[in-house]
Amino acid sequence: MNMYAFIIAAVIQLTGVVGDDLRARAFLDANNVKVGDPLTLTVDFIGEADFKSLHPPRLSRYVNATDWKLDDASAKTDTFKDARRLTYRIRPMRSGVLWFPALEFEYASSQGEKRTVRANTIPVHAKAFRQVVVKEVGEDMVTLPSPGEIITKIAHEFASDDERFAWRKACAKPDADAFAKFDFPEARLNEAVAAINAGNWARALEIYRALEWRIGQTTAIERGIVAALARKYDNPAVELPMWRQIGRPLLKFPWLGRVGIVLGAFALLALMIFLCSKVIRKVAALAFALMLVLPNAASAQDPFQAMEEQFRQMQERMDKMAQGMGGGFGFRHEQARKPMKIVAKVAMEPKAITVGEMFEFIISIELPRTATIEQVQVTPSIEYALDFSAQASNLPDADAENPSNVIKRISVPVRCDAPMKTKIKFEVRGMLTTRSGGGQHSFFSMVSSRSFRVESAPIDFEVRPLPQANQPSDFSGIIAEDLRILELPDILSVETNDVIRLSYRVLCDGFVPKGYMPKDCAYEIGREGKRVEYMRYLVADGVAQTPVVSISYFDPRKKEYRSTSAGGTKIIYRTTENKESEK
Repeated sequence: MNMYAFIIAAVIQLTGVVGDDLRARAFLDANNVKVGDPLTLTVDFIGEADFKSLHPPRLSRYVNATDWKLDDASAKTDTFKDARRLTYRIRPMRSGVLWFPALEFEYASSQGEKRTVRANTIPVHAKAFRQVVVKEVGEDMVTLPSPGEIITKIAHEFASDDERFAWRKACAKPDADAFAKFDFPEARLNEAVAAINAGNWARALEIYRALEWRIGQTTAIERGIVAALARKYDNPAVELPMWRQIGRPLLKFPWLGRVGIVLGAFALLALMIFLCSKVIRKVAALAFALMLVLPNAASAQDPFQAMEEQFRQMQERMDKMAQGMGGGFGFRHEQARKPMKIVAKVAMEPKAITVGEMFEFIISIELPRTATIEQVQVTPSIEYALDFSAQASNLPDADAENPSNVIKRISVPVRCDAPMKTKIKFEVRGMLTTRSGGGQHSFFSMVSSRSFRVESAPIDFEVRPLPQANQPSDFSGIIAEDLRILELPDILSVETNDVIRLSYRVLCDGFVPKGYMPKDCAYEIGREGKRVEYMRYLVADGVAQTPVVSISYFDPRKKEYRSTSAGGTKIIYRTTENKESEK
């Protein structure tokens, strides 16, 4: 294994990232390549965090330049499922098995504490390409933009023969310092081109910026800026900054023209504000006059408000009629005015459970038969280690001791992933709708809705730990029924030192702890339904078969520890004769 696989130069700062318990994974789009081949490095950060201020850090300083050429300017950010993703362009720079290092990143927790997260190492088998000398691979594979040619013909009259001679000498052997002796624009452009050709892009950018302020943005200046930026970021695809593209109509003028345009714009804006203020004053004066002339119009009632007032008065008259009718109707109406009592209770089924087993909280809500509830939400007093991912469902209504009431029941499936012994209660919220007077379809029926909130009485809640007897030493807390694991290698016919990517697919109806990984795996690929996938890298350095991976778990149905395994697939090595026959 390469000595740089576990060397980390420093912790990389994720400035502006705030979260808790982040996880990281890193991978390349290929692991068996030729020296100099372009690759895409992906770094994912998984977990709940605020990534709005995330700016891709410069990673090139944290990798060995002898092994890798990493383009910081190519960095991009994206959101992928439950992860925030960074991508970079990278190239292997020498042949052999290279290990991209395990980068470590620092971020802030929600409480302001510093936390670190570490990505995995990545092996790459870089093969020599047509006996290319390794040093030559360091040169740019793609030609960088050219800053242009040296200008030899200029429309400028020299004051003396000495200056003409110096100009011809400078053009014959272009040198930035030689052109710096002249002050006209063509000389400044030549100075910048010579500086870029000598590798001094910073000097060229300063020249272009000063010259642009002096004569305005030209095609030659734009081309030179792009060439300098391409060398600065080592990115042949770099473009002119967006603000320069948008600002072309203004930047094409020299400084005096820009100042004049800006001052003219301010003067035009001031004139518009002045004219608008006069119009506003005239409109306000007209409105004031209308209010004086038409006082009744100002105080007239809006037609819609009048309709609402009539409807309210009609409801009041119907209310008074209902109160005066007596009998059962009047009694029910008075009952509707009283606060309606709602009682919530909670129970467990079954009452004796073990860590990882599924069980149910049965929420019972007693209320009058004349009422219905909607938008019900139940919140437990404790949530630690409780998994409520399963869908809640309504159970058949039950009769209450009071014949005027009914009991609504809700089943909430739960799994507890840690042993505990405590008390638990639930808060129930929702919307309560009541109907009173005259029957459901009566003209005099009154309907009202309001929100409600009620707490259940606490009950004893105990989750027993898993049995210690016969517990395997490699048990990591997986609880499932009939767990299976599949090994999925990307290749099996390899050359010596090729990298085989082994993905392990764990299929189970149960609980797999977050952060768990089979032995020697690099990272978790993802979780979806009853499936969890992991990635492992294997360097085929002579091993005859893929490694056997075993996973221990607890089966709650059979009440025992079990294990399952996968792997041991034969690896086929291609010899020189094999490769010739394949051709």
